Amino acid sequence: MEELAHRRLPFEKIDPSSHAWDPRDRSRRYSVIVNRTSPSSHRRGHDNVLFYAEPLLAYWEAIGIPVINPVAAWRFEKSKALQIQLFERFGVRYPRTIVLNHREQIGKVIDRLRFPVLLKPNIGGSGAGIVRFDSPAALEAAASLHFGPDGTALLQEHVEPASNAIVRVEILDGEALYAIRIVRAGESFNLCPADLCQLPAPATDASLGACPAGTTGGLVVTRYDAPAPCVETARQLTRAASIDVGGVEYLVSAEDGEAYFYDVNATSNFVANAPEVLGFDPFSRFADYIVRVATG
Repeated sequence: MEELAHRRLPFEKIDPSSHAWDPRDRSRRYSVIVNRTSPSSHRRGHDNVLFYAEPLLAYWEAIGIPVINPVAAWRFEKSKALQIQLFERFGVRYPRTIVLNHREQIGKVIDRLRFPVLLKPNIGGSGAGIVRFDSPAALEAAASLHFGPDGTALLQEHVEPASNAIVRVEILDGEALYAIRIVRAGESFNLCPADLCQLPAPATDASLGACPAGTTGGLVVTRYDAPAPCVETARQLTRAASIDVGGVEYLVSAEDGEAYFYDVNATSNFVANAPEVLGFDPFSRFADYIVRVATG
């Protein structure tokens, strides 16, 4: 928004946590909608956004307003299970995963996976709710298991990343904008490199506190030249998920040296301190894209 304001372009910030719309109103009062809704909104007291955003985005699309990251992208953004199906559809290597919606199913599928495993809520965001279990006994003995807002979870083999690093390839309008390598100091699953995440963590959830670029928050973020096949996979996945701007994350296994994809993001805040980390400002190029879509 700072870039749009700098260019003196008119815009309106829409808060989906407190909003109303009339299906009979067919007026196109916006030249473009930029969807930056995050599935982690329920972690910030906005549970109502998760399932409100989908019909709202569909309404805007139905009356002919261009939407950057449309309703189809939002469906993939808020469902790790749909992302796994996308990996399977395109033959992309990913950690072995079982999708389930009840604790009683664990005993029926536990022998299909190699430990350690991660239990991930289907709707997460910023690493929320991910728990590691090192043995079947530890998983079955867990006092409580968090399946997230939609009661669905992924049971996924943990692939140890080489050098404790992951790579995020950022895509804009079907092309690679940049890639970054994120090295974490500990076991945190919140690897968001964006400005938005540089907020104090709630005292009850320390896992939300490791999120910026540079060397803050236990993360080291550097620009990275991702291998061409990984970049092409990221382009293919975002295209199939109707994502106009977003990031695809993968890691290289410490065991076999292969790249494993594990996350597709349709919410892109870009890396913090971008000019310093990347050598250019991605927000400027994003603003250019918004203007192109708005003007047809």
